[in-house]
Amino acid sequence: MRDQLKESTRHDYSRAVFTGTFTVWQDFLLEKESVFWSTVRLFDSLLRGFSQVVLANNPISGLLLTISLGVSAPNTLLFSAITGFLGLLLSVLIRDSQENIANGLTVFNPLLVGAVSSSLIPNVYGPFDSFSILLTILGTIFSVYLARSLGNNKLPFIAWPFNLTEFALLLVLYTRDNGHDTTQKLQPVMRMDNATSDATIGDVSFIGENATGVHIDWGMMFHGVIVSASQVLAVESVFTGAVVYLACLLYSPITAGFAVLGALVGSLAVFYNSSPSLGLMLDVQIDEIYTGLWGYNAFLTGASLGGNFFVLNGQTAAATIVAIVYTVIVQYAILFFFRNLKLPILTLPFVLVTSLFLKLRSNSGDKTFPQPPPISFSQRRDYITSQQARLVQQKNDPENDADDRVRDRRKMSTHDV
Repeated sequence: MRDQLKESTRHDYSRAVFTGTFTVWQDFLLEKESVFWSTVRLFDSLLRGFSQVVLANNPISGLLLTISLGVSAPNTLLFSAITGFLGLLLSVLIRDSQENIANGLTVFNPLLVGAVSSSLIPNVYGPFDSFSILLTILGTIFSVYLARSLGNNKLPFIAWPFNLTEFALLLVLYTRDNGHDTTQKLQPVMRMDNATSDATIGDVSFIGENATGVHIDWGMMFHGVIVSASQVLAVESVFTGAVVYLACLLYSPITAGFAVLGALVGSLAVFYNSSPSLGLMLDVQIDEIYTGLWGYNAFLTGASLGGNFFVLNGQTAAATIVAIVYTVIVQYAILFFFRNLKLPILTLPFVLVTSLFLKLRSNSGDKTFPQPPPISFSQRRDYITSQQARLVQQKNDPENDADDRVRDRRKMSTHDV
């Protein structure tokens, strides 16, 4: 039956070969042993690391993200590529799991250290110097070892190593006495100036006011949903945000759908207009909504739980929606403390909520919240499940058993002749 299922999924699965995890390309690379193809495998792992930042696992998705960063935020691309490649080499040297390396899971945490540091360090410390560059390199190394350590707890690869490393890095830089004005207010969440920011929000007259009693610009609200995806990489860019959604869609339409839902809920759930039915009265800065700062954590929660870390069914879909809303509440709750500490929240709400909700599937025999295979995507799991059910039904069908016996008799008679 296992062989039948393998053949069935190999020939009947109708998705384009370059979607999902692009296993055809991975299998092809594994068959090659020359130095050239080993280099290609490393490049493939690096691209998958870029895609893993947005909860995808596809080298084409990663390539799209690198191109978009090159257009909208070349400094972010430079720093993230350097730290991501350094993390990849280090994970090879410490003999991390080959499966994790091949799928970019050892890349995305150090990659995030570089991407976010390129945005935040100039704001909290000043221009890059030898000390800040040294700390960024050390943070990259720490994140690789932390990912290896936390991976032993059987939690899926999420951004805990990045958050722990980046918080430590920013604290050291922020408190170091180097002549920088340490009383300067730090932005509460990730944001950066790039070629798109002035053109998109520079003419908004009510920046700095809260959402209560302010006219809601629904065009800018849609803008916030789009750039929520780009804020995952500490970039405010409509182009990069659209490419992030495309990268998720290329990997899994279900993942992309829950990611959009997360960004939408995160953007809508924190404003209040004349009618309380429009949202929660959380009294947040309206410009933070328009620039995607209230959507990116919920985006990550939706993408991670919606068909990635959960096997999708009615119960897990409902749990994912609850987790998305809870992410917004957690972000609002911890933002008060982080503003007083003058620290950004990074993706802490996402990793906190996701870690808590993943405990729902801690029981391996639980049919309500089953554990998915380690490296897979929602559509393929659904297809394999349906194929398993079909093969079991065929095996238990008396007519099929009779047909099998007839075929066996024919084979025996042929052998006798």
